[in-house]
Amino acid sequence: MERPEICIPITDVTRDGIIGRARSFAGLNADMVEWRLDFFAGYEKEVVSVAEELRRVLEGKKLIVTLRTVREGGEENGSRFDYRALLTELAASGAPHFVDVEIRRGRETMEAVRNAAQKAGTKVIGSYHDFENTPSCEQIVSILTEARELGAHMGKLACMPSREEEQGRRDVETLLTATEQMKTAYPEFPLITMSMGEMGKDSRRYGGLYGSEVSFACVGTASAPGQIELEELNGVFDRIYSGRNHISLIGFMGVGKSTISRELHRITGKPEIDTDARIVQNEGRPISQIFEEEGEPYFRRLETDLIDELGSLPPAIISCGGGMAMRDLNVKKLRALGEIVLLTAEPSTIYDRVKNSTNRPLLNGNMNVSYIEGLMEKRRPFYEKAATLTVATDGRSIQEIAQEIVAKVNEKKER
Repeated sequence: MERPEICIPITDVTRDGIIGRARSFAGLNADMVEWRLDFFAGYEKEVVSVAEELRRVLEGKKLIVTLRTVREGGEENGSRFDYRALLTELAASGAPHFVDVEIRRGRETMEAVRNAAQKAGTKVIGSYHDFENTPSCEQIVSILTEARELGAHMGKLACMPSREEEQGRRDVETLLTATEQMKTAYPEFPLITMSMGEMGKDSRRYGGLYGSEVSFACVGTASAPGQIELEELNGVFDRIYSGRNHISLIGFMGVGKSTISRELHRITGKPEIDTDARIVQNEGRPISQIFEEEGEPYFRRLETDLIDELGSLPPAIISCGGGMAMRDLNVKKLRALGEIVLLTAEPSTIYDRVKNSTNRPLLNGNMNVSYIEGLMEKRRPFYEKAATLTVATDGRSIQEIAQEIVAKVNEKKER
């Protein structure tokens, strides 16, 4: 899983301010800089020379030049420029690495800029912005496909999630799912996708796990709602893309994750982390109380947030709660950290192992084989989709199971 590049914006008004800002950005841990031309108060005839100076000052960082009008989420000032003519001139100059073109400007505009860009070695980003809503998954894929068919080198889509919490979360998931579908269909076509505003920040943090190759951050002044400070975003990426070779154990309650984790610790020397125990420690209350007082959705969010913490730790054996693999984002994060091992067992085996437990809130009042079997069947597709390795536990010793896991993990490393 490759770490996405980070782009930071320049929104200064004067030429001196723009160049000064670029100098302050040159040593920062960012890969790209976007000059938002619609903030520029200078003359149109100065634009190419400013872009050329920016490229020199930025010391190897990639330069994007973007012009937005109010209808595209930009400044009123941007409307005074001749959109097609200026972007075509910029593309032809070869000064920026990328020129951003709104695909709603139409085929003729895209072709004019693209043709000029090809001769100069500039690349075109075909972008689409919706500051009111989140399109459906199908619409997002269709829009990004249009950018590709128009000849853009990269597709970009930004949209706004609902302010209502649950719908907003679904909107962010829609954006991420569509990104993955588009990337699966056209793996060679680079994508930038984001959900804006406070609710959409997770797309900026985790979009790379779904196929978005650039995330926009800010250094003090944001150019779009929801941008995260550069230092914070780098911290998130450091944890997610650490490549620390964790081994995560998933599976239904009672498959033996905690016991097997202890044996893996003995064999490998890696520390153990039990996600349920860590949540209990962080919250200062048992899981049954968290469920009773806050509800299951709250607990599931705690699980998701905890994975970021794990990425900052040395390689470990992570024993995951039974529901950890039910959320796609959790799976994406865990895969970025290392192998995910699915432990399996028969429902009757599970019952024998948990029947005397008093800390299984999902089985309260339903401690029987039939109910366990039904719940396991609901979760089975999620577990199987998440796993990178699968190991059966029925009728086997803990030592035998742990040794098989180590052997399979080492075999994958050697491939």
